[in-house]
Amino acid sequence: MNSGRTRRIAHNKCTRLLYQVELGIVRPSALQSHYLSKRLLDLTLDPSTTIQREHVSAVNTIDIEEAEGRYLLSGGGDGNIYIYDLEESQREERRVIKCMAGAEKTISGHKGGISRVNWYPFDNGMFTSSSFDSTIKVWDTNAMEVACTFDLENKVYSHAISSKATHGLIATASSDPRIRLCDLKTGAFTHSLPGHRGTVLSVEWSPRHEYLLASGSTDTTVRLWDIRKSSSCLCSLDMHNTNSPPLSEANVAHTRTVNGLAFTPDGLHLVSTGHDDKMRLWNLYTGQNTLTNYGTMIRNQFVYSLVPVMSPMSAGSPTYVFYPSNDRSILMYDLMDGSLVKRLTGSFGRITALAWRPRTQEIYSAGNDHDILAWGPKNVDRDNALQAMADLDTWSDSD
Repeated sequence: MNSGRTRRIAHNKCTRLLYQVELGIVRPSALQSHYLSKRLLDLTLDPSTTIQREHVSAVNTIDIEEAEGRYLLSGGGDGNIYIYDLEESQREERRVIKCMAGAEKTISGHKGGISRVNWYPFDNGMFTSSSFDSTIKVWDTNAMEVACTFDLENKVYSHAISSKATHGLIATASSDPRIRLCDLKTGAFTHSLPGHRGTVLSVEWSPRHEYLLASGSTDTTVRLWDIRKSSSCLCSLDMHNTNSPPLSEANVAHTRTVNGLAFTPDGLHLVSTGHDDKMRLWNLYTGQNTLTNYGTMIRNQFVYSLVPVMSPMSAGSPTYVFYPSNDRSILMYDLMDGSLVKRLTGSFGRITALAWRPRTQEIYSAGNDHDILAWGPKNVDRDNALQAMADLDTWSDSD
């Protein structure tokens, strides 16, 4: 089937759904799910968007703030941090997104490469960064100055702030097998979570339970923690689904290092990735491996945190997981059935991080070629797309 005929069929289906919504035959959410799914399937490298190169080394990490979905934060191997306004030149035929602020190596800044940056979930006036210089820093966005520093005395590979919780704790992944928790409210460490036997490369908070934390390590395990309990580790996930005890030393999630974790938006499943070139989907209600087969395309061999990104969950529409493979491509999978839906290519460097922008259904990628790239639906006028998204938001199932 040629692409022109495919687009005509999709357009006809959208028109039919719109008519059925007006007649009250189907719910408005069905139209929204169809529209969003179509945009995801049309994702490709956006040739009309250029993000000004600022880093003089690999871009290790990026994040887009949730409050407005407008500002992108980047951290590089050069130890520098930059902020971009994604709506700058929004109406230009060819967008050139320029850096609006930056924090370069200073006395108070990082002395080593940045491993991860995170916007504070509730206010874009603050963000956090971790570095291979053994520190985590909390920044005032407006002044681009350090407000607080946590010295872990070990190389820091990643950190995470909960997007739902109000406890204000930063979970850290470092060369220390213990996971240390930093308190934003007091500027001090609270307690440590012992259990891993190797370097911890990835930590993520559950979006469903504010005290639930997941971690992945070079010891091949994925552990779940309830940070309120004295014996914090709830279980070590077992890829073989045996009946061994939850904390059995025989339990392993991958056959090699685990360096990527991501909860589904509803918090009911967890995705893990490792150096065995496998991605696994875990049912968090049962703690079992769902045995979803994602094929053999994944390439994952570097010792750093590499986090998959997921599309929003919508009734009647598949959820997709995007994985930055080491072969310079982004692999798009159907989360539940494991099928490879699309392989996004066009990056000249190895892709080191991904960030999702819900407002425009775009993905941004960072690479070791110093570039940040934008990926969006092909042949879509940006202004019309934004207006269409706004129009869809005005529909409700009660209309």
